[in-house]
Amino acid sequence: MRIETIAGPIEAEELGPTLMHEHLLALAPAGFYSGGDPNDLEDLAPRALAGLSRLGAKTLVDLSGASRVSNGTDDFARLHRLGPKLPFHIVAGFSFYKDPWLEMSTENDVDQMTRRYLDAGTAPVNGVRVGIFGEVGTSLDRITAREEIQLRAVARAHLEVGLAISTHCTLGTMALEQAAILADEGADLRRVVLGHLDLQPDLVYLEKALATGANIGFDTFGKEWFDYRVPGSEGQGSGSYVKWTYHRSDDDRVTALTALCARGYDERIVLSCDMSGAEAYLNPATHGRFGHSFLHTVILPRLRNAGVSESSLHRMLVENPARILAKP
Repeated sequence: MRIETIAGPIEAEELGPTLMHEHLLALAPAGFYSGGDPNDLEDLAPRALAGLSRLGAKTLVDLSGASRVSNGTDDFARLHRLGPKLPFHIVAGFSFYKDPWLEMSTENDVDQMTRRYLDAGTAPVNGVRVGIFGEVGTSLDRITAREEIQLRAVARAHLEVGLAISTHCTLGTMALEQAAILADEGADLRRVVLGHLDLQPDLVYLEKALATGANIGFDTFGKEWFDYRVPGSEGQGSGSYVKWTYHRSDDDRVTALTALCARGYDERIVLSCDMSGAEAYLNPATHGRFGHSFLHTVILPRLRNAGVSESSLHRMLVENPARILAKP
């Protein structure tokens, strides 16, 4: 069983402790504080990740996909240059995220989009071998027609090339609907991660998501505050905008995760922080202070103190990622 990294395939046993949902080139919006030079992100990432390597992490899954383009430079090319500078295995994701980013793709039906995913899953993208399809997103409280096309296309490509799928559930919503669409296409839900479900840490909802057979991501630790423009408000012109401020305490995440582990669900949960610089300013005490080290420095000790066993932590950090990512 082998896993595709940007430096080439590795055996599943080599993966080690893994953060399953990160964005290595999104530590700050491109060009911030650098006079408009987007290459500062490639210089920043090795410094920002140095502390994490000392804490024992071995692998990072980068789910930036194909949707983020800065100054005309593809992130896959940057990831290709960045990889040799980092002391980690890097697994690269491919996707078009969700609407409105999906509009950047030119594929208009399931067959066309399936072909695009098949191409990404079988040949390097700007020098990078894709190791997972993701993050494949849906909108807040709904799945648009184009998002459904993408979910069906990803499922079909997953079945043909054997890559796992990682999704984006906006504020934790639409997980059950995502799983239903993927299952309708025959996807192996044991190799699907329904992402960001720690943003809806209601145990009834989480157990329904787990009952689909999929894995779930507790992958936004440290993102306690979100700042959203309400869809449709962007066209209101200058002056006041309608915004939502969303809060999810890490206390809620730890409580829910501890309960799920006690109920035996640790075999289908993965962990991460979904670090991105655009939101770090809203979370100065978590991501702003600890960066990528937050999970290991703050959250893992809290989980241990809450009664989560070392064997459960090993499953969520090592065994589950290896099982999900390894191609059959």
